[in-house]
Amino acid sequence: MKYRTLSPMQKNQIVEMRKAGMKCKDIAEVFSAPYSTISTNLSHWKVHGSVESLKSQCGRPRKLSERDFRVLCHAVSSNRRHTLVELANLVSVSRTTIRLYLRELGFRNCIAPKKPYLNVKHKADRLAFACAYESWTFEDWCNIIWTDESSFKTGKNPRQIRVWRKAYKKYNWDCIAPSFKSGRSSVMVWGAFTGFDKSPLVTIPSNKRSSSDFVTIVYEGVLIGFYFLHDDPEQLILMEDGAPVHRNSLPVQWRRAHGIEKLFWPANSPDLNPIENVWMVVKDLLKHHSRPNSKLEMIEKIQSVWDTISIEWLCTLISTMLYRMQGVIAAGGGSTRW
Repeated sequence: MKYRTLSPMQKNQIVEMRKAGMKCKDIAEVFSAPYSTISTNLSHWKVHGSVESLKSQCGRPRKLSERDFRVLCHAVSSNRRHTLVELANLVSVSRTTIRLYLRELGFRNCIAPKKPYLNVKHKADRLAFACAYESWTFEDWCNIIWTDESSFKTGKNPRQIRVWRKAYKKYNWDCIAPSFKSGRSSVMVWGAFTGFDKSPLVTIPSNKRSSSDFVTIVYEGVLIGFYFLHDDPEQLILMEDGAPVHRNSLPVQWRRAHGIEKLFWPANSPDLNPIENVWMVVKDLLKHHSRPNSKLEMIEKIQSVWDTISIEWLCTLISTMLYRMQGVIAAGGGSTRW
């Protein structure tokens, strides 16, 4: 059984109880402590006349001094990618000891989330954007046409597949991960939504991804109808990222000719676009299906998932725009959790 360390006040109380004539056995019962603990404290009091010098803590001495602690904390904070071996060599202790001390300091070894690189200009643009639109209401954000393209991979699964098997069944049919001659190819789709509706899903063929093809397939094929079917299209503002196909002269001229206003969008800012969360959910849902091995099969599965997305859930994503703006401001234009 593990007992807690007695405080100086409790040690003084033990002495007073002994002076009052109580036996060590009775004192031990009062404090729920071993008889030997009470006896040791009283013996020290008899010899030294005080309990102040008694050892207040038990256990082996710490391997790292206060200076080592500061060195370790500074090393981890200045270079987040230090290995345990490098840190252990820094203060001359084992990797296990370093891991325990880092955990005590609140550090955990985690997978670094992937985020777009942001230079000084990117951060300044993001901060200016967030400050300009922080006051927008949910109704204002509902009038934005959120658009984006996303690629989906077919064929080879990049993840390793683990199976439970015996040593001699390595090549059994149910213990292998089959590969296909078709290899790995991608399917690119385009989608859009507002706070009132979502567009049909558009598949962009791999051999038709120029700006003129984009205008024909996306703008004239879907966007024009999605835009003008709205009750008040003049209130809508188109959101597009900085992809070259959006900045080319042909798309710019087409938008001007049709009177479609475009929202300024800071570079490298997918965390501010709620449709990125839609693509993430679509890809997560596709993982629960058998992996498609052809483009046609992949397109069918993406379309089926896209059809299940409700306007209510899309509005929930739009309602996070205020928090996204606040997150950018709090980060000084840096990356956010979104």
